[in-house]
Amino acid sequence: MSPELPARPNLEHLRNEAKRLLQTLRRNDPDARLSDAQLRVARAYGFASWRQLKAHVDERSRQRVFEAARAGDVETVRRALDAGFHPGTVDETRRTIHQLAKTLGHTALELLMREHQERDERPQDVKRAVAEIQATAGGGRADELRRLLEAHPDLLDARGVDRAGQTALHRAAWNDRIECVRVLLDAGADVSIRDYADNASALHGAARYADVAVVRILVEAGADVIGAGDDHQLGVLGWATCLGIVREDVATYLLQAGARLDIWSAIALGRAADVRGFVERDRGLLGARMSRSEHRRTPLHHAATLDRADMVRLLIDLGADVAATDDTGATPLTAAALRAGAPAIVAMLERAGAKLDLLGAVSLGRYDVAERLLAEEPGRLGPDGRDTIALHVLVARQKTAAVQWLIAHGVDVNARRRLWDCNSTALHVTAEHGLTALAQMLLDAGADPGIRDDKYDATVLGWAEYCDQPRIAELLRSRGVKT
Repeated sequence: MSPELPARPNLEHLRNEAKRLLQTLRRNDPDARLSDAQLRVARAYGFASWRQLKAHVDERSRQRVFEAARAGDVETVRRALDAGFHPGTVDETRRTIHQLAKTLGHTALELLMREHQERDERPQDVKRAVAEIQATAGGGRADELRRLLEAHPDLLDARGVDRAGQTALHRAAWNDRIECVRVLLDAGADVSIRDYADNASALHGAARYADVAVVRILVEAGADVIGAGDDHQLGVLGWATCLGIVREDVATYLLQAGARLDIWSAIALGRAADVRGFVERDRGLLGARMSRSEHRRTPLHHAATLDRADMVRLLIDLGADVAATDDTGATPLTAAALRAGAPAIVAMLERAGAKLDLLGAVSLGRYDVAERLLAEEPGRLGPDGRDTIALHVLVARQKTAAVQWLIAHGVDVNARRRLWDCNSTALHVTAEHGLTALAQMLLDAGADPGIRDDKYDATVLGWAEYCDQPRIAELLRSRGVKT
């Protein structure tokens, strides 16, 4: 009977076992090799080869690390990383530990994974070569890219030197550089690699940004047409339809190639029969939530955000809650108001019983309503006010006139509010997105750049430097900010 592997098999222990066995083998056969001993160890545990044994142990180890990650066990994950566990490793849902940590709210683990993803201990000459390859791929210089890959074949799938962790294939595909995509695929580029920023493959970005021809050759090269596990939790089809633009031609091709329609993409594509069918099979979908990147909006929010009046009407008829709020406290009516291009949707939602809130009223310029709401509850824009987050949202949306109105009506410009899973000030938001004019406006209104967020413990200048926003950093330093 073969001995059983321990519950937590350790590859290093098995290697040592093979080395000890090799010493025994060489007493009778001086020409015995380590591979002979490894094969015997593997067969002793019931495996046909050392490779199969190693694959089994690696998979068990991967499962244990992900189990620890789901439980928020930072120290176990830290030990695995220190022992060589790659931060780009994914689970059966194609999510990295970083993605899981963000989804499950394990902040300490998220920060640990971000730290490891951003480590880059490669020699400077390697970094320069990687940067050159990626710039060439993104710039569409196919002949030059071919020469660079011939000189550096080992850097074909290298991740970039920035925090996004993309490969040259990402850069070429996301910039619609079809000839460079072909060069990279001909050289054997790995279509399955996900970036660190969104856990997205080259195909995710191509579906959103590139011609359908680029999408097609990636799929034909073996790219995962489903693409589950990205940070937006939308898959490849969702990237083609739900992130601000609707790529009808790409969506048609992806569906023919095996992509799966869900309620989010069906809404974006205006497929009424499919939306109705989804809800009839599962009425709980009316209350489904998007990812935190979309502030956990409902389908009705989603339809309003995409200006799909036909879908808004259908969802209302199916019983969607017009008063549901997303993570910012916004209703579907507010979502429509923030778009400022869908008066028919605003009217439709109001007829269905939706009430305009302060954020929506200010967004639409209906200041009489906003002033009435403020008069009824004067503290709603104060330090602990329920509508103070309106400042953060409107800054992020670059609604200058609305921001001016809030400042003029006493909004607390230093209040921290949770946006994108981080309690920070509106000034932090300007630093993240490089909104210099709005940063100037907030500073003039008394915004304090020394306040730290509660997740990264960073000031606004720290955010500006991390997010590579030199104009914001320069503005802050001109105001005497040093940290």
